[in-house]
Order: sequence, then C-alpha cells, then structure tokens
Amino acid sequence: MISAIVMAGYNNKREVKKYGRIVAENYNERFIESGYKPLREFTTIQNGKTISKPLIQYTLEQLFDNDRIDEIVIVGHQMLLEQRLGDFIKNYGKPCRIINQNTRITEDVQRRFQIANRRVKYNSIAGNLIKAYAASKADAEKRHALFIASDSPLTTNEFVNRFLQTVTPILQEAAIFLPAVLIEGKRDRLGRMPLWLRNDSRFQLPGPKDPHGRQGFRLSSLIIADPHRFDINTGNTAYSLRKCLNPNIQLKLFRITRSLGYPNVYSKYFLRRDLSVNEVANIVSEYFKGRLELIPIRGEEATYDYDGTEMEYRMINRMLQKG
Repeated sequence: MISAIVMAGYNNKREVKKYGRIVAENYNERFIESGYKPLREFTTIQNGKTISKPLIQYTLEQLFDNDRIDEIVIVGHQMLLEQRLGDFIKNYGKPCRIINQNTRITEDVQRRFQIANRRVKYNSIAGNLIKAYAASKADAEKRHALFIASDSPLTTNEFVNRFLQTVTPILQEAAIFLPAVLIEGKRDRLGRMPLWLRNDSRFQLPGPKDPHGRQGFRLSSLIIADPHRFDINTGNTAYSLRKCLNPNIQLKLFRITRSLGYPNVYSKYFLRRDLSVNEVANIVSEYFKGRLELIPIRGEEATYDYDGTEMEYRMINRMLQKG
C-alpha cells in the first residue's frame, strides 16, 4: 500500500503571464489558461454521453479506484477544491484530505527536512510537496510516496500499477524513482520532441533507435520518492529546469551540470550523442544529494499533461473523447 500525493498548486497571475510569454516566444502556441488549472473542464464520453469534468477529477478517479493506494492527500487551492469536488470525494470511502497551499511549513517539518526558507517558499512546488508528504502516513512511517500531477488526465491505473510493480522490489536502492517513458517517433502526439538517450539501464525496451543507438524518452506525470532521503531544498530549481523552455534555462542547466562535475553534458548530448539513461540519473542524483533512478517504461499517454495551451486543450479533449 502506498500514499498518493496529488499536486494541484497554482501560480499567481504574474507568474502565469510570464509563463505564457515564454510559451508563445519559444513554441509559437497560444496560452489560454487564466484561472485555476486543476478545475479546468475537459470532456469525455461515458455510456455514450458526453460529460464534462474538472481536470483533476480524472486523476482522482483513478487513485480512488486503485487498490494499491490506501490514502490520498491533495495540495492546492483548498476552498475551490472543496467547493467543486467535496461531494465527489465523499462518495468514496478511501481517506482523502486537502491541504491548503498557502499554509505555512511548520517548524517541525522545517527542522526534520532541514528546509532553508530562502530556497523553499511555503507555496512553491517543493513547499507544497513537503507539506502534503508531512500530512501523509508515508511520512510517519518514513517510506516512499507516489507524487502525481493533477494535469495529466490520460494517466491510467494500468500505468501507475505497472510502475509500482517495477520499483517496489528495489525501493531501498534509491530515494526517487522517475518513469522515463519511451516515445517511438521523432515527436509524440502533441508534437513534442523526446530526450534522446542510450538506454544502458537494467530496464531494456524493444523499439526503434536513432543512428547513434539512442531511444526517445519523456517524463510522465508521476514520481515515487522519499523526501527523508534527498535534499528537498533542490526541488524548485529542478522543477523549473524540467522543460528547458528557453535558452536562459538551458544555459543554467549546463552550468549546474558543470558544477556537479559533469562539464561535457552539452557535448555528449548534442555533438557526440552518447548521453545515457544512467549518466542522467547519476547527474540528477548528485544534484538532489540522494539517489535517483530513471525507469524506462512504456505508456506515452502518461506524458500528456495540460500546461495551458490551446493546442493541448484541444488535443487532450480529443483523446479523452476517443477513450
């Protein structure tokens, strides 16, 4: 059994506008999200009828129906979530609580996880993660929890359980387990390019490779992690770098890898083209100060998250309606 932490936080309007400009400048896409993204309505077909549900509800339905999940903790806009989903949550017998993202991190949690206030703001990604984890059984028992984003409505229990089954026997080997989802084409169905890596891990996947022996991977909407075993103060920077949206972020990423003792990452990826799954895991482990394992796995649908663009909204709605 495992605790599930659903990340449903939000940024202020200034940050949303800034992100929208980055998306427009670097991807030429129209950013449409201006409200509370987890409650953005998406449509699907059930019993032959078109119905509309909040984005986060697709994730919650999977978790409530999953026998491996024994509790759910949601962190986000508590008032809006309770107003919109209170009755829905009450229909399930599984324990579920909502943590307000504007709640301060307690002194006890700051002390136990050695949190630096200047690096982990209480309502940041890392702040929300640690507050929700501290409210779970997983913290009391000092074990891993499943952290899952609220913006990936196509992530299924089949994918979650396959990932859990893979990592459960090796949980003691690492602090963080991250799915590296195989993308077999040059782009996924949302038109996004994968990260090309040589798969030198123990988890081999058959499929096409490029002329350099690499396969394409993208991250999914979930991780399994034990915050007792890595430095939570690194969380916000790692999250901001995950998409490499603009040249400034790319430059910052290469500076970080150089400072960690990996000065040739740019050359290995863009010139020699031999960067591998285990090398990426080693670099990120150094940064987190705790072991991270990348788990190559199939399940492209689990990578389709809604970041707020018109194209994503249109395409994900279409996928949901097709089942």
